[in-house]
Amino acid sequence: MLSAEGIVRRYGSTAVLHGITFSLEQGESLGLFGPNGSGKSTLLDILALAARPDGGTVRMDGIKAGSYAAKLRRHIGYAPQEIALFEELTVRENLLCWSRLPSREAGRKALETASSLNLTDLLGKRVGALSGGMKRRVNLAVALLSDPELLVLDEPFAGVDAEHTDCMLELLIEKKRLGVTQILSGHSPEALLPLISRVMVLSAGRTVFFGDTASFLDQAEDGNAGRALKKVLGSAK
Repeated sequence: MLSAEGIVRRYGSTAVLHGITFSLEQGESLGLFGPNGSGKSTLLDILALAARPDGGTVRMDGIKAGSYAAKLRRHIGYAPQEIALFEELTVRENLLCWSRLPSREAGRKALETASSLNLTDLLGKRVGALSGGMKRRVNLAVALLSDPELLVLDEPFAGVDAEHTDCMLELLIEKKRLGVTQILSGHSPEALLPLISRVMVLSAGRTVFFGDTASFLDQAEDGNAGRALKKVLGSAK
């Protein structure tokens, strides 16, 4: 469904991603972990086709992004770490503004998505007046509007209270059951374990682990390898 081959990204003369390679099948959910500065957000930008790599290739359903990036992007729902909303508009206006659907269908889909994330009571409120956790939920709602085949979510639960985190998790688990492929970053593997089937750990722009969740948990408990892995994860803030 999605593959990345030798992804490299540089800022000036400094490389922040060093040949990242992996693939996901339809319906798999990947948890992406690592300390600040490990390259997580940069990689997510590239996988969501919001940025181009300096080297390597991203493919979706076998199609190389390149000149097809704009077309493929229609099938991707992306919620970046920085809230991508218009603060002066209401929640409803943001959902309608970001929707790619015809007006009548956009209104129906906005109400449906808001309801699924317990946002109905907030539809008339200006985004600038919302708490950080509320904005994060609206950010996710925007990513879900087009019924994407691929969801890319950067720190989707940051600042969200426990009750609404559970609601978001339930919704994402349902999306996974329906075959939506997902990539989620986070500081804590434990928070995402109910959802993810694969794990990638980055350190200084390199992959230090990629495998299924069971293998990740086994390695985390395995002697020197576990201590090394926990050291990387423990430095995430």
